[in-house]
Amino acid sequence: MRGEPRETTARSADLDRLSVKIERLSAQRVALRRAISEFDSTFDAEAWKRSFDSPDPDDINRVFMVTGGYLALVNNMAEAIRAGARLTGVKASPHISGLPGTVDAIRLDGGFTKGQADTFTELYRTRNRLQHSSPDIQADEVHRQVSRLLRHLPRLVQSYIVWLAKRGVEL
Repeated sequence: MRGEPRETTARSADLDRLSVKIERLSAQRVALRRAISEFDSTFDAEAWKRSFDSPDPDDINRVFMVTGGYLALVNNMAEAIRAGARLTGVKASPHISGLPGTVDAIRLDGGFTKGQADTFTELYRTRNRLQHSSPDIQADEVHRQVSRLLRHLPRLVQSYIVWLAKRGVEL
């Protein structure tokens, strides 16, 4: 914005980015639930494994809908965490690299419980393996992590929003 200091413009952009990321999570969660409904209302582990291991293009597409939804949710939350860290000035824990270090720093600052931080870090590591097409990732692991993401995301987001507000970041 013309005439505003760079810091104000950057802060405004980060706040906008953060708001969009948080707002998008709900719709992405619904989309992931719809994708897993292709595997029965209970996200049947056996039906998932058969499709995960299948060479059939229709099965591959059904699997991609789930893994893509997982990646979208985790990526979106990761971007929200990065934006919030910039807005609050929280720096990653020095002994932990990458996003897990930022998650740990937010935990230390009261934003996440240890369980929430550990859960998101594990979900993020699975995201890395999925995104890079790790050949060792197994159907049961992806099934477990998708279920875990859907179960834990609402509380994780709520804790994060409360922490942001305590740090002076209102969405």
